[in-house]
Amino acid sequence: MQRIRQLILHHSISNILQRRRLPPHPTSNHSFSVQQAKLQFTLPEQNTTMACERYVCKGVLLVFATVIVTTVDVLCQKCNHWHRRPFTPGKEIPLYIGAMFSSVEESTHIGAVESNLRPAIDIALADINNHPCVLRGYNLTLINKDTQCKPSMGMKSFFDMMNEERKKLAIFGGACTRTNELVAMAANFWHKVQLSYAENHPMFSSRDSKDMYQTFYRIVPGHRDQLQARIRFLHHFNWTKVGAIVQNDDSRHSLHMEAFTTAIERKHGVAILATHGFSSTKMNIREGLKHLKAKDARIIIGEFNVSLAAAVFCEAYSQKLYGPEYVWIIPGYHQDYWWLSKTDQLPCSRFQLRKALEGHFALRFTVIRSDTTRVWSDKTAAEYDAEYRAKCKPPHCQYSKYHGYVYDGLWTIAQAAENLITTMMMRGKHFNPEQDLLDSDRDVMGAWKLALMEAIDSLEFEGVTGKVRFYQNERLGRIRIVRFQNQSYTAVGEYDGAEDRFTLFGQRIIWQNGSPPADAIQEVIIRRYVDYSVFYIMCSLVAICIMLAIALLTVNIYFRNHKFIKMSSPNVNNLIILGSIMTYCSVILLGIDTNMVSELDYSRMCTAKVWILCFGFTLAFGSMFAKTWRVHSIFNDIHLHKKAIKDYKLFLIVGVLLLIDVLILSTWLIIDPMQMAVKQLPTEKDERSNLLIKPTIEYCKTDYTVVFQALLYGYKGIFLVLGCFLAWETRNVNVPALNDSKYIGMSVYNVVLVCGVGVAISFILQDQINECYIIISMFIIFCTTVTLALVFVPKIVELMQNHRDPTIHYPRAMMRSLYVINKNRMLNKDIREQILRQEKEKRILKRRLSAVSSSRFDLENGKKNRFYNFRTETLAILKYSAKLGTSVHQVEDDHSKRETVMMQASDDDRPYGGVYVGPTDEKPRISCEALVSHRESHSPGHLFITKKFPPTVAKVDQPESPSLSIK
Repeated sequence: MQRIRQLILHHSISNILQRRRLPPHPTSNHSFSVQQAKLQFTLPEQNTTMACERYVCKGVLLVFATVIVTTVDVLCQKCNHWHRRPFTPGKEIPLYIGAMFSSVEESTHIGAVESNLRPAIDIALADINNHPCVLRGYNLTLINKDTQCKPSMGMKSFFDMMNEERKKLAIFGGACTRTNELVAMAANFWHKVQLSYAENHPMFSSRDSKDMYQTFYRIVPGHRDQLQARIRFLHHFNWTKVGAIVQNDDSRHSLHMEAFTTAIERKHGVAILATHGFSSTKMNIREGLKHLKAKDARIIIGEFNVSLAAAVFCEAYSQKLYGPEYVWIIPGYHQDYWWLSKTDQLPCSRFQLRKALEGHFALRFTVIRSDTTRVWSDKTAAEYDAEYRAKCKPPHCQYSKYHGYVYDGLWTIAQAAENLITTMMMRGKHFNPEQDLLDSDRDVMGAWKLALMEAIDSLEFEGVTGKVRFYQNERLGRIRIVRFQNQSYTAVGEYDGAEDRFTLFGQRIIWQNGSPPADAIQEVIIRRYVDYSVFYIMCSLVAICIMLAIALLTVNIYFRNHKFIKMSSPNVNNLIILGSIMTYCSVILLGIDTNMVSELDYSRMCTAKVWILCFGFTLAFGSMFAKTWRVHSIFNDIHLHKKAIKDYKLFLIVGVLLLIDVLILSTWLIIDPMQMAVKQLPTEKDERSNLLIKPTIEYCKTDYTVVFQALLYGYKGIFLVLGCFLAWETRNVNVPALNDSKYIGMSVYNVVLVCGVGVAISFILQDQINECYIIISMFIIFCTTVTLALVFVPKIVELMQNHRDPTIHYPRAMMRSLYVINKNRMLNKDIREQILRQEKEKRILKRRLSAVSSSRFDLENGKKNRFYNFRTETLAILKYSAKLGTSVHQVEDDHSKRETVMMQASDDDRPYGGVYVGPTDEKPRISCEALVSHRESHSPGHLFITKKFPPTVAKVDQPESPSLSIK
């Protein structure tokens, strides 16, 4: 390839010479004979021959002619010429290069002053001029002009160099952008090639640069390499969303950011979330960072001067735009501790600034290559760097990051000049700078300019800063990626523009979270299901409860003829157990989702769980409601009419409730069947994985869900309210014959309370699938289990105590006062007034009855026997009750010192209630006719007799006769 480039350059020079009407060289057709090859590579100078033998062609003189030519072509490429130029040592032709160094340092090019670069210049000139294969017979000389980083001084220096007798092959330098801009435009008109060792402003690679700065080159990696390194770095971590903040009053940064954002959006698919600019006065930094934070920019590209970098990161600390979730990528400032000198002028401390800087990346050009490749001077980069450091001694010389580019820049000019001179020699023309560069013909000078530019474009050699190649006047160099971690910069990667190779030293990057952050909060859609462990635990509890319910059902059926079980209506109790089992099964159905069944089966489950839960609730609570209604109906009959409420009436109540359920659910199923739907829940942020989770849950949906739920909840709500009312009304009933009335009432309270709370919680937690399932399931299990325990545990206890004598007598009569009136009970106003009227009438009737009884008693007994034998009349009642088929029982009330005699017909197992009979002070009188009259006119088989005993009967000499009152 090098040979081809030389031939192209030779062709260009031939055209230039033809325009000057020079005769073509006889050997310009590039066909070389064996004799020509021998002559060209045999010189009388012994020292030169020994030098060439060391570098080029040892041991090839005895090979055949064609092999000799081929071998010389391969081995002599290092010397980069085909014709050996004879010269006399000490009489080399000076080849002048105009150098533009500054004695004043620019803020953007720290270290680029002449004093810091002089050692590199001296080393490069010595290596070039002493090299046996480069510029043989010429002496490369620099003529320096101090620009002082001023445009006026720069232009003056350039014009001075152009007007001097010593003509310059090219211009080398400078470092100041304002000076380079003017000199580069002027050099184009003077047909001079300018090569800068430090200029990296993006304007020299813009669209207009080809016309305005046609002859401007730079050896330091410029805009293109920075751009490509940044893009490859983003692609490596799959970051496709970035934010940008730029110093917009400095074209160095604004132009670079504009080119970067345009390139990544159009060609590389990277989205710019937000771009904000600020000025060098530090205005709008806070607003810019707030804007980036509002756009949730996690990867932030910064372009600003080092003087503003500390202020930006200080504000980033205030806005909390730092840490493991954020990545900052900024220009490399080549000063590891640049931020230490800026903290005194900032509102944040050094510790806070260091915390904000932790983890950011910086891209800067490579100062010295790190491998052991030997360059043209037969040195490694490390050997050259050590030589430079040895000559650069403070305080007159400070280490400069540009010294390697000065060295490679001078070698670039030397190599290009060597290629140009070699091409002219192949044309048979000897290059004399004093004559060839003095030509006043602008066309000829333009041809020399193009020839030199083509020579530079065709260069490719190894330098101390990497491989030297140029593309569109820009060096394809190396960009090093460093990261600030553990309070210092560490090299973590490199981009080689010459090879287009990106290398990242992954093991050197210490991520705070163990992995690279995402470019934005990643949105992940997650379908949430009931946790398997939760579901299995609930299924286990339900299985235990179902087995318990089956056990209770077995006991209830087995002992259904037992007196204690029989009086509690065992058939109705079976319905309670069956409904409880169905509610238990609904817990299993509530936990089934599409993680276990298909979507079609899940839609069927939606219908099944509603039907089963409704039927289970109606069977269990409806049965308790019916039994509570029976107790309430019996003991709220003020006329004491006999009410024989059989079990079939209770079944009828439960059947009506089930029919209502069937009607509502069937209408729902026909009009709007349930289907599976997916609900989007509010997004959640996972701080650890930096994910934005969008959870979804499955649920059963219909178009008229609200309507039918309102019907069900309304109907069940009224049902619960009525049940609670009946339980409250019969709260003081304590009848052993109705052995579960008290526990049924407690069960009703339990169901009402738990259902009310459960429905409310199910609406509140409907989006939290696990929590909702746990709470609703526990409510169902708890409510159902407590109901079964209240209804059946007392029966089990009774059976365990009396299981050996199933025929034990349980009195059918009421064994204690049926109502215990609480004197402090607040009654309804109308009821209270009615009671007061009845008590008033009762007192009047008692007084009348007492007077009549007293007179009759005195007439019959003549007041001879003042002691009434109550036992005698009791025996009479017992004898007459035998004829009537009734039974009479007595019990003494210790609180009122009354004795109540209750007679109940034996042909009915159901009690019919009772009545309170107050004591009187008159002596009673009773006869069998009165009993007959009482039985016929009142409830059949009932007679209530109350007698009053004195507090101490044995000690009273003349006790009053007890009173007898018939109701």
